[in-house]
Amino acid sequence: GDAGPPVEPYRGMHRRLSAGLSGKYTDAATHTFTAAVDALRSDFDIIHIHGSAPGFVVPLLRLKRRCPLVVTIHSLDWEGAKWGALATATMKAAARVPVRLADELTVVSRRLQRYYESVFDTKATYIASGAQVADIRPPDEIHRRWGLEPHRYILFVGRLTPEKGLEYLIEAYRRTQTEMPLVIVGGANYDDPYVEALLAEADDTILFTGYQSGDVLAELFSNAYLYVQPSTLEGLSMAVVEALGYGRCVLASDIPGNVEALGECGRTFRTADVDDMHDQLVDLLGDPETVAGQFERARERVAREYDWEKTADGFEAVFKHAIGRTGGEIVTVRADAPQ
Repeated sequence: GDAGPPVEPYRGMHRRLSAGLSGKYTDAATHTFTAAVDALRSDFDIIHIHGSAPGFVVPLLRLKRRCPLVVTIHSLDWEGAKWGALATATMKAAARVPVRLADELTVVSRRLQRYYESVFDTKATYIASGAQVADIRPPDEIHRRWGLEPHRYILFVGRLTPEKGLEYLIEAYRRTQTEMPLVIVGGANYDDPYVEALLAEADDTILFTGYQSGDVLAELFSNAYLYVQPSTLEGLSMAVVEALGYGRCVLASDIPGNVEALGECGRTFRTADVDDMHDQLVDLLGDPETVAGQFERARERVAREYDWEKTADGFEAVFKHAIGRTGGEIVTVRADAPQ
């Protein structure tokens, strides 16, 4: 979007859209730069950056000398399969900048906390991403749109990108010969050859819904028989955590980000191993008692480990410390989160 006045608020948050250039390598970088320029011209009390790759704008933002900078790391961005050698090297270099210049550094997983301590010799604050134990919704809209029945489909939610491992899921699913459809939910760049190859697999048994949110997404999570996360790369999968919040049985690849998100819940398979994924799928499809038995355990884990109040308290403490380091005045205002 074009830089300019704030757009319609979202749940009490005022949003500003920054200009950028579309493209695989230019989109994020140009939007980050124009957002940083906009922040320099605005009167903010604190700046919070999400991701390591945007770290290249931190020196620019340091021009606001008394405005504290907080950076939250969600993943090791350069591990993504879509990046070439130059982009990978650039992101690795950018990741070092917040370590030196940010007032506070936070991470969303224990694995990332250990990585930053061992590789960058810095202590990052672990703050779990907030999630909720969600209300279970009947399959009203999803039945009208796609004919989906409760507990009669397999679900994936996420971007259609190579690191999500969807080609492995589709192959393993086809081998099961189950009558349950595979529902793939997520937005994509439809000019991408990878996405085109995935969409070519669509038929009566594999449904691509496109991006979904709100009530429709809630219905999709609520009524899935099984949630599958075949990723080859994750910082910490919020889709897995969200599925657990709906009490879903989760089958996920055994990358560290998924294993940490699952905890004692669900099952894993060897990453990118179609045979192992197929075997686990067949086992769970034939064992509805085990699948149903995950409901309370999954929801209890989310309530215990990913509680929004703990997340809010963690960031409040980080923000206070950052403001204190820059000599600012701390004024605390607390209100209930919008429902």
